Amino acid sequence: MVAQFSHSIISQPPPPSVMISTMTITSTQPDRGLIRERLIPQTPVSATSTSRTNTGVQRDSVYYSGVTSTCSPHFTRIDLCLSNNAISDFPLEEVTLLSLRLESRVRARQVADTFAKRPVLGVNIINLSHGAALGWVSPYLPVLMNPDQDILDTGPVTIEQGSWIGSILCLGALFGAFLYGFMVEKVGIKRTLQALVVPHSAFWIITCLATSVTQLYLARFLAGLSGGGIIVVFPLFIADISDKKIRGILGSFLALTSNGGILLMYVIGDVLSYRTVALSMLVLPLIFTILMCFIPDTPQTCLKMGRPIEAERCFMFYRGIKTPAEKTSAFRQEFDNMEKFIEHNAGQSSRVTLADFQSREAKLGLFIGVFLMFINQFCGVFAILTYAASIFAGVGSTLDPNTSAIIMGTIQIVGTLSSFVFVDLAGRKVLLIVSTFGTGLGLLLLAVFNWFTGNGAEQWLQDYSWFPIVSLSATVYLFSIGLCNIPFFVLPELLPPKICNVGNTLSMVSITIFSFISLKIFPIMVEVIKLYGALGLFAGISFAGVAMIALIVPETKGKNLIGPQNV
Repeated sequence: MVAQFSHSIISQPPPPSVMISTMTITSTQPDRGLIRERLIPQTPVSATSTSRTNTGVQRDSVYYSGVTSTCSPHFTRIDLCLSNNAISDFPLEEVTLLSLRLESRVRARQVADTFAKRPVLGVNIINLSHGAALGWVSPYLPVLMNPDQDILDTGPVTIEQGSWIGSILCLGALFGAFLYGFMVEKVGIKRTLQALVVPHSAFWIITCLATSVTQLYLARFLAGLSGGGIIVVFPLFIADISDKKIRGILGSFLALTSNGGILLMYVIGDVLSYRTVALSMLVLPLIFTILMCFIPDTPQTCLKMGRPIEAERCFMFYRGIKTPAEKTSAFRQEFDNMEKFIEHNAGQSSRVTLADFQSREAKLGLFIGVFLMFINQFCGVFAILTYAASIFAGVGSTLDPNTSAIIMGTIQIVGTLSSFVFVDLAGRKVLLIVSTFGTGLGLLLLAVFNWFTGNGAEQWLQDYSWFPIVSLSATVYLFSIGLCNIPFFVLPELLPPKICNVGNTLSMVSITIFSFISLKIFPIMVEVIKLYGALGLFAGISFAGVAMIALIVPETKGKNLIGPQNV
C-alpha cells in the first residue's frame, strides 16, 4: 500500500488519524489492464488498523470490497490512473463492478459540465445583442456622417459628435456597473440578469426612431447601462454555477458571444438599412427574456437569501441531477461545503469596510484587476473594432472597408474559440503574456506600414496592400485568445470572497472609464498624431503590459473559489 498526500488535489490536510491510501485492483484478463483508484477518507479512519480480504490481499485502514461497497460511505474517488500491468489475482467481478462505478462517476461529471454550459449559452444571448450594439458604430457612423444622409433632421454627424456617439456608451456602462452591482446584492443574480433587458431594448427602439444626435446619445448611453451590468453580473454568474475545471471555458463564452454580436452587426450592417437593423435586433432580447423564465437562480444566491431547499434544487439543475435518487456523495459534499462557505461569510460582518481592503491579497487583487482592464482597453483593439470601417478606409488597404471589418470580425471569433482550448490548458498567465505581446507586435507592424504609406512609399508598398488586413486580423486573433476575455473572469479568482462583488464592481467601473477615454480620444489622436502615431502608442502600452503581467499576475488555473480558508 502507498500512503501519500497531495495538497494540489485535496483542499485541506487530513487530521492525524486520517490516511490516504491507494488501492490497486487488476483483472486476470490481459485486455482489462490495471485499474488504480486513489481514495481519500471523508471520516477519520485509523491509520494503523489492517484487515485481509477474502482473496488474501491485505488493505490498510479499512476493509475495501468492490462487491459489498463497504468503503463507499467513507471514501470518494479523487484520481484515476490506467496501466497495462496485469499482476494480481483480484476477483474479476469486483474489478467489473468498480469499473462500472468509475464509469458512472465520469458520466456524471460530463453531464454536470453540459448542464452548466447550457444556461451560460442562454444567458449570453443578451450579450450577443450587446456585441451587436458595440459593432453598430462601424457600419452606421460613416452613414450618419455622409453629407447626403436623410436619417437625422439635425444634419450629418461631425467628427466631434461621432466621437461622443462612440464613447458615451462607456459612460452608461459606468453607471450600469454601480447599478447592477448593487442589484446583485439586493435581489440576486437571476433578477439582475432579467433587468438587463429594459435599457438594452430601449437602445434599439430609440436608435430606430431617432431624428437627432441627442437622441442617439441617449440610446448609446442606455446600451452602455446594460453593458455595464453584463460585465459585472456575468463573471459572478459563471463563478457561482461552474466547476473549476470548466470555469475558464465558460468565462470565454462572454467574449465569444460579444465578438459574435460585433461580427453579426458587421455582416447585416453591410446589407440592411439603418432602421431595419434596429427593429430586427429586438428579437434577441425577446428570446433572452423567454429563456430566463426557465433558468433558475444560482445556488449561492438562494443560500444567501435563506432558501436552502431551493438552493439544493438549483444546484441539482446546474449539476445535471434530475431526481434526489441521483445524488452522489460527491454532490452532497460539494453542496455542504457551499453551505458552510455561505454560513462562514454570513457569520462575519456582512458590511464591507475599508479594513477589508487592507490585506495584501485584497490590495494586490484590486490592483491586478484594474491593471488588466487598463491593458484590455489601451492596447487599442476595442477602439479599432469600434471604428473598424473608418480605419480600413485610411490605413492603405484596397479592400472594401466593410468587407475588411467582416474578415477581421471572423478572425476574432476564431481567436475566441481558440481560447476555449488554451485557457485551461496553458493557464491564464501564459496566455495573457502571449496574447498581450502578440497584440503589441501586430499594432507596431501596422503602424510602421501606415507610416511608410503616408511618407511617399506608396509605390514600394502597392504590392503589399494585403498587409493591413492580415496584420490587423492577426492582432485581433492574438487579442481574442487571452487579453480579450481573461481579465473578466480571473478577478473572482484573485479577490477575497468578502470583497469579491465590490472588487468586481470597482474593476468593471475602471474598464468603463478606460474605454470611454480610449474611444473618445482615438478619433482626435488620429487627427493630431496620425493613425500610425496612435497605433504606435497602443503598441508601447501593450509591451509595457507584458512586463507587468510577468511580474505581478499569479496563475489562478484550477483555483477553488470555495476553499478551506473560506469554509
